[in-house]
Amino acid sequence: MSDKKTLQALGFLYKIADAGEKGYAVCAANIDNPGLKILFKSFSQQRTQFKTEILDEIKRLDGGSPHFGSSILGIIHRGRLDIFATLASGRQERESVILGEIILGEKAALRAYDRILRTKLPVFPNQFVSGQRERVRIVLEKIQSMRGFRGKHLLVQLFDRKLDATRALKLLEESGSRPIRVEQIDIQNLVDHTLVRGNSVHETAISGAVGGGLWGCVIGTVAGLSTEYAASAGPIASTQPVGLWAYVALAGIAGGALVGMFLGFVIGASIYEQDAYKTTQSMQQGQILMIVTIETGKILEAQQIIAQVQV
Repeated sequence: MSDKKTLQALGFLYKIADAGEKGYAVCAANIDNPGLKILFKSFSQQRTQFKTEILDEIKRLDGGSPHFGSSILGIIHRGRLDIFATLASGRQERESVILGEIILGEKAALRAYDRILRTKLPVFPNQFVSGQRERVRIVLEKIQSMRGFRGKHLLVQLFDRKLDATRALKLLEESGSRPIRVEQIDIQNLVDHTLVRGNSVHETAISGAVGGGLWGCVIGTVAGLSTEYAASAGPIASTQPVGLWAYVALAGIAGGALVGMFLGFVIGASIYEQDAYKTTQSMQQGQILMIVTIETGKILEAQQIIAQVQV
Protein backbone atom coordinates (compact mmCIF):
# COMPACT_ATOMS: atom_id res chain seq x y z
CA MET A 1 0.00 0.00 0.00
CA SER A 2 1.31 3.48 -0.87
CA ASP A 3 1.90 6.12 1.80
CA LYS A 4 -1.06 8.11 0.43
CA LYS A 5 -3.46 5.20 0.84
CA THR A 6 -2.00 4.40 4.25
CA LEU A 7 -2.63 7.99 5.35
CA GLN A 8 -6.21 7.81 4.06
CA ALA A 9 -6.78 4.56 5.96
CA LEU A 10 -5.32 5.98 9.16
CA GLY A 11 -7.38 9.15 8.79
CA PHE A 12 -10.53 7.02 8.52
CA LEU A 13 -9.58 5.07 11.65
CA TYR A 14 -8.91 8.35 13.47
CA LYS A 15 -12.51 9.38 12.83
CA ILE A 16 -13.73 5.99 14.08
CA ALA A 17 -11.70 6.40 17.29
CA ASP A 18 -12.94 9.98 17.68
CA ALA A 19 -16.55 8.82 17.35
CA GLY A 20 -15.90 6.15 20.01
CA GLU A 21 -14.27 8.64 22.37
CA LYS A 22 -17.19 11.07 22.19
CA GLY A 23 -19.80 8.34 22.08
CA TYR A 24 -18.62 6.67 25.28
CA ALA A 25 -18.43 10.04 27.03
CA VAL A 26 -22.08 10.69 26.10
CA CYS A 27 -23.12 7.20 27.20
CA ALA A 28 -21.29 7.68 30.52
CA ALA A 29 -23.12 10.96 31.05
CA ASN A 30 -26.50 9.28 30.59
CA ILE A 31 -25.95 6.21 32.77
CA ASP A 32 -27.00 6.10 36.44
CA ASN A 33 -24.91 3.12 37.60
CA PRO A 34 -21.69 4.70 39.01
CA GLY A 35 -19.69 1.61 38.05
CA LEU A 36 -20.82 1.73 34.43
CA LYS A 37 -20.26 5.49 34.37
CA ILE A 38 -16.62 5.04 35.38
CA LEU A 39 -16.15 2.07 33.03
CA PHE A 40 -17.59 3.95 30.03
CA LYS A 41 -15.32 6.90 30.78
CA SER A 42 -12.36 4.50 30.78
CA PHE A 43 -13.45 3.26 27.34
CA SER A 44 -13.67 6.87 26.17
CA GLN A 45 -10.15 7.45 27.45
CA GLN A 46 -9.03 4.29 25.65
CA ARG A 47 -10.24 5.76 22.34
CA THR A 48 -8.37 8.98 23.15
CA GLN A 49 -5.23 6.85 23.33
CA PHE A 50 -6.17 5.24 20.00
CA LYS A 51 -6.37 8.71 18.44
CA THR A 52 -2.93 9.60 19.80
CA GLU A 53 -1.40 6.42 18.38
CA ILE A 54 -2.98 7.00 14.97
CA LEU A 55 -2.05 10.69 14.90
CA ASP A 56 1.58 9.93 15.81
CA GLU A 57 1.81 7.48 12.90
CA ILE A 58 0.21 9.99 10.50
CA LYS A 59 2.77 12.60 11.58
CA ARG A 60 5.60 10.07 11.12
CA LEU A 61 4.50 9.28 7.58
CA ASP A 62 3.43 12.76 6.47
CA GLY A 63 5.35 15.14 8.70
CA GLY A 64 2.31 17.36 9.21
CA SER A 65 -0.39 17.84 11.81
CA PRO A 66 -3.70 17.07 10.12
CA HIS A 67 -6.98 18.46 11.40
CA PHE A 68 -10.08 16.28 11.52
CA GLY A 69 -13.45 17.99 11.92
CA SER A 70 -16.51 16.58 13.66
CA SER A 71 -19.08 14.66 11.64
CA ILE A 72 -22.50 16.36 11.59
CA LEU A 73 -24.14 12.93 11.53
CA GLY A 74 -22.12 11.96 14.60
CA ILE A 75 -23.18 15.14 16.38
CA ILE A 76 -26.86 14.48 15.61
CA HIS A 77 -26.55 10.83 16.67
CA ARG A 78 -24.96 11.65 20.03
CA GLY A 79 -27.51 14.36 20.69
CA ARG A 80 -30.32 11.97 19.80
CA LEU A 81 -28.92 9.47 22.31
CA ASP A 82 -29.05 12.16 25.03
CA ILE A 83 -32.68 12.89 24.23
CA PHE A 84 -33.80 9.25 23.93
CA ALA A 85 -32.02 8.28 27.16
CA THR A 86 -33.66 11.17 29.00
CA LEU A 87 -37.10 10.22 27.70
CA ALA A 88 -36.66 6.52 28.65
CA SER A 89 -39.21 5.47 31.27
CA GLY A 90 -36.78 4.02 33.82
CA ARG A 91 -33.21 3.07 34.68
CA GLN A 92 -33.34 -0.36 33.04
CA GLU A 93 -34.84 0.99 29.81
CA ARG A 94 -32.22 3.75 29.73
CA GLU A 95 -29.41 1.23 30.17
CA SER A 96 -30.91 -0.97 27.46
CA VAL A 97 -31.05 1.96 25.01
CA ILE A 98 -27.45 2.95 25.77
CA LEU A 99 -26.03 -0.58 25.59
CA GLY A 100 -27.86 -1.19 22.32
CA GLU A 101 -26.36 1.96 20.79
CA ILE A 102 -22.87 1.02 21.97
CA ILE A 103 -23.13 -2.47 20.49
CA LEU A 104 -24.15 -1.03 17.10
CA GLY A 105 -21.27 1.44 17.21
CA GLU A 106 -18.66 -1.11 18.24
CA LYS A 107 -19.74 -3.58 15.57
CA ALA A 108 -19.38 -0.81 13.00
CA ALA A 109 -15.92 0.01 14.41
CA LEU A 110 -14.85 -3.63 14.15
CA ARG A 111 -15.99 -3.77 10.52
CA ALA A 112 -13.96 -0.62 9.83
CA TYR A 113 -10.82 -2.09 11.40
CA ASP A 114 -11.28 -5.36 9.47
CA ARG A 115 -11.70 -3.43 6.23
CA ILE A 116 -8.49 -1.47 6.84
CA LEU A 117 -6.50 -4.55 7.86
CA ARG A 118 -7.54 -6.33 4.65
CA THR A 119 -5.85 -3.55 2.67
CA LYS A 120 -2.43 -4.79 3.87
CA LEU A 121 -0.97 -1.83 5.73
CA PRO A 122 2.81 -1.58 6.15
CA VAL A 123 4.23 -3.63 9.02
CA PHE A 124 4.25 -1.06 11.86
CA PRO A 125 0.80 0.48 11.23
CA ASN A 126 -0.62 -3.00 10.78
CA GLN A 127 0.79 -4.00 14.18
CA PHE A 128 -0.81 -1.22 16.24
CA VAL A 129 -4.02 -1.23 14.19
CA SER A 130 -4.37 -4.96 14.89
CA GLY A 131 -3.83 -4.23 18.58
CA GLN A 132 -6.53 -1.57 18.59
CA ARG A 133 -8.89 -3.89 16.77
CA GLU A 134 -8.41 -6.57 19.44
CA ARG A 135 -9.13 -4.09 22.23
CA VAL A 136 -12.32 -3.01 20.47
CA ARG A 137 -13.37 -6.67 20.22
CA ILE A 138 -12.79 -7.21 23.94
CA VAL A 139 -14.83 -4.13 24.83
CA LEU A 140 -17.65 -5.21 22.50
CA GLU A 141 -17.78 -8.61 24.15
CA LYS A 142 -18.01 -6.96 27.58
CA ILE A 143 -20.85 -4.69 26.47
CA GLN A 144 -22.73 -7.60 24.91
CA SER A 145 -22.31 -9.58 28.14
CA MET A 146 -23.94 -6.74 30.08
CA ARG A 147 -27.14 -7.70 28.27
CA GLY A 148 -26.45 -11.44 28.38
CA PHE A 149 -24.24 -13.04 25.74
CA ARG A 150 -23.38 -16.70 25.09
CA GLY A 151 -24.82 -17.78 28.43
CA LYS A 152 -22.82 -15.20 30.38
CA HIS A 153 -23.83 -11.93 32.00
CA LEU A 154 -21.52 -9.15 33.11
CA LEU A 155 -22.26 -7.33 36.36
CA VAL A 156 -20.48 -4.03 37.06
CA GLN A 157 -20.48 -2.53 40.54
CA LEU A 158 -18.56 0.29 42.19
CA PHE A 159 -17.74 -0.20 45.88
CA ASP A 160 -16.82 2.56 48.31
CA ARG A 161 -14.49 0.25 50.23
CA LYS A 162 -12.30 -2.66 49.22
CA LEU A 163 -13.69 -4.52 52.24
CA ASP A 164 -17.22 -4.33 50.76
CA ALA A 165 -16.01 -5.67 47.42
CA THR A 166 -14.27 -8.57 49.16
CA ARG A 167 -17.39 -9.34 51.22
CA ALA A 168 -19.63 -9.27 48.13
CA LEU A 169 -17.29 -11.62 46.28
CA LYS A 170 -17.23 -14.02 49.24
CA LEU A 171 -21.05 -14.07 49.40
CA LEU A 172 -21.24 -14.74 45.67
CA GLU A 173 -18.80 -17.63 45.93
CA GLU A 174 -20.74 -19.13 48.85
CA SER A 175 -24.05 -18.87 47.02
CA GLY A 176 -25.25 -20.62 43.89
CA SER A 177 -24.11 -17.59 41.89
CA ARG A 178 -20.42 -18.44 41.91
CA PRO A 179 -18.67 -16.08 39.45
CA ILE A 180 -17.05 -17.41 36.29
CA ARG A 181 -14.57 -14.55 36.26
CA VAL A 182 -13.85 -11.55 38.50
CA GLU A 183 -11.94 -8.31 37.90
CA GLN A 184 -11.26 -5.87 40.74
CA ILE A 185 -9.89 -2.53 39.59
CA ASP A 186 -8.74 0.48 41.60
CA ILE A 187 -10.64 3.29 39.88
CA GLN A 188 -7.87 5.80 40.57
CA ASN A 189 -5.72 3.74 38.19
CA LEU A 190 -8.54 3.29 35.68
CA VAL A 191 -9.59 6.77 34.65
CA ASP A 192 -8.03 10.19 34.57
CA HIS A 193 -11.38 11.98 34.50
CA THR A 194 -9.69 15.26 33.54
CA LEU A 195 -8.90 13.73 30.13
CA VAL A 196 -12.43 12.54 29.37
CA ARG A 197 -14.66 15.11 27.76
CA GLY A 198 -18.15 15.26 29.20
CA ASN A 199 -21.51 15.57 27.54
CA SER A 200 -21.70 18.28 24.88
CA VAL A 201 -24.69 20.57 25.33
CA HIS A 202 -24.48 22.00 21.82
CA GLU A 203 -24.72 18.51 20.27
CA THR A 204 -27.99 17.86 22.10
CA ALA A 205 -29.31 21.27 21.04
CA ILE A 206 -28.40 20.64 17.38
CA SER A 207 -30.00 17.19 17.44
CA GLY A 208 -33.11 18.67 19.05
CA ALA A 209 -33.28 21.35 16.36
CA VAL A 210 -33.01 18.77 13.57
CA GLY A 211 -35.64 16.51 15.13
CA GLY A 212 -37.92 19.43 15.90
CA GLY A 213 -37.48 20.77 12.39
CA LEU A 214 -38.44 17.43 10.82
CA TRP A 215 -41.57 17.14 12.95
CA GLY A 216 -42.37 20.81 12.29
CA CYS A 217 -42.04 20.17 8.55
CA VAL A 218 -44.48 17.27 8.69
CA ILE A 219 -47.01 19.10 10.84
CA GLY A 220 -46.59 22.37 8.92
CA THR A 221 -46.99 20.67 5.54
CA VAL A 222 -50.16 18.89 6.60
CA ALA A 223 -51.57 22.07 8.13
CA GLY A 224 -50.53 24.13 5.10
CA LEU A 225 -52.09 21.78 2.58
CA SER A 226 -55.28 21.72 4.60
CA THR A 227 -55.33 25.53 4.76
CA GLU A 228 -54.63 25.92 1.06
CA TYR A 229 -57.30 23.40 0.18
CA ALA A 230 -59.83 25.29 2.29
CA ALA A 231 -58.80 28.62 0.74
CA SER A 232 -58.44 27.37 -2.86
CA ALA A 233 -61.63 29.10 -3.97
CA GLY A 234 -60.65 32.43 -2.45
CA PRO A 235 -58.21 35.23 -3.36
CA ILE A 236 -55.38 33.88 -1.15
CA ALA A 237 -54.49 31.11 -3.58
CA SER A 238 -54.01 33.49 -6.49
CA THR A 239 -51.76 35.85 -4.52
CA GLN A 240 -49.38 33.10 -3.29
CA PRO A 241 -47.12 31.98 -6.20
CA VAL A 242 -45.42 29.25 -4.18
CA GLY A 243 -48.58 28.12 -2.45
CA LEU A 244 -49.86 28.81 1.03
CA TRP A 245 -48.89 25.32 2.19
CA ALA A 246 -45.18 26.04 1.58
CA TYR A 247 -45.23 29.10 3.83
CA VAL A 248 -47.00 27.21 6.59
CA ALA A 249 -44.55 24.31 6.20
CA LEU A 250 -41.55 26.66 6.46
CA ALA A 251 -43.10 28.23 9.56
CA GLY A 252 -43.53 24.73 10.99
CA ILE A 253 -39.87 23.87 10.31
CA ALA A 254 -38.66 27.10 11.92
CA GLY A 255 -40.95 26.76 14.91
CA GLY A 256 -40.18 23.06 15.39
CA ALA A 257 -36.45 23.68 15.13
CA LEU A 258 -36.54 26.45 17.73
CA VAL A 259 -38.61 24.39 20.15
CA GLY A 260 -36.42 21.32 19.57
CA MET A 261 -33.24 23.34 20.05
CA PHE A 262 -34.51 24.80 23.31
CA LEU A 263 -35.56 21.40 24.66
CA GLY A 264 -32.28 19.86 23.50
CA PHE A 265 -30.31 22.59 25.25
CA VAL A 266 -32.24 22.11 28.49
CA ILE A 267 -31.78 18.32 28.35
CA GLY A 268 -28.07 18.60 27.50
CA ALA A 269 -27.38 21.15 30.27
CA SER A 270 -29.19 18.98 32.81
CA ILE A 271 -27.26 15.85 31.77
CA TYR A 272 -23.94 17.71 31.87
CA GLU A 273 -24.57 19.09 35.35
CA GLN A 274 -25.69 15.75 36.79
CA ASP A 275 -22.83 13.86 35.14
CA ALA A 276 -20.21 16.26 36.49
CA TYR A 277 -21.62 15.90 40.02
CA LYS A 278 -22.01 12.10 39.92
CA THR A 279 -18.58 11.55 38.38
CA THR A 280 -16.88 13.71 41.00
CA GLN A 281 -18.80 11.92 43.75
CA SER A 282 -17.91 8.48 42.37
CA MET A 283 -14.24 9.33 42.01
CA GLN A 284 -14.08 10.73 45.55
CA GLN A 285 -16.07 8.02 47.33
CA GLY A 286 -15.58 4.92 45.17
CA GLN A 287 -12.50 2.77 45.47
CA ILE A 288 -12.96 -0.57 43.76
CA LEU A 289 -14.72 -1.35 40.49
CA MET A 290 -15.72 -5.00 40.43
CA ILE A 291 -16.61 -6.65 37.11
CA VAL A 292 -18.15 -10.06 37.65
CA THR A 293 -19.03 -12.60 34.97
CA ILE A 294 -22.03 -14.71 36.03
CA GLU A 295 -24.07 -17.39 34.31
CA THR A 296 -27.05 -15.64 32.74
CA GLY A 297 -29.60 -17.64 34.74
CA LYS A 298 -28.05 -16.55 38.04
CA ILE A 299 -27.78 -12.81 37.43
CA LEU A 300 -30.83 -11.81 39.50
CA GLU A 301 -29.57 -13.67 42.56
CA ALA A 302 -26.13 -12.10 42.16
CA GLN A 303 -27.65 -8.61 41.91
CA GLN A 304 -29.62 -9.20 45.12
CA ILE A 305 -26.49 -10.33 46.97
CA ILE A 306 -24.53 -7.28 45.89
CA ALA A 307 -27.46 -5.00 46.77
CA GLN A 308 -27.36 -6.39 50.33
CA VAL A 309 -23.70 -5.48 50.66
CA GLN A 310 -24.31 -1.98 49.31
CA VAL A 311 -27.05 -1.20 51.89
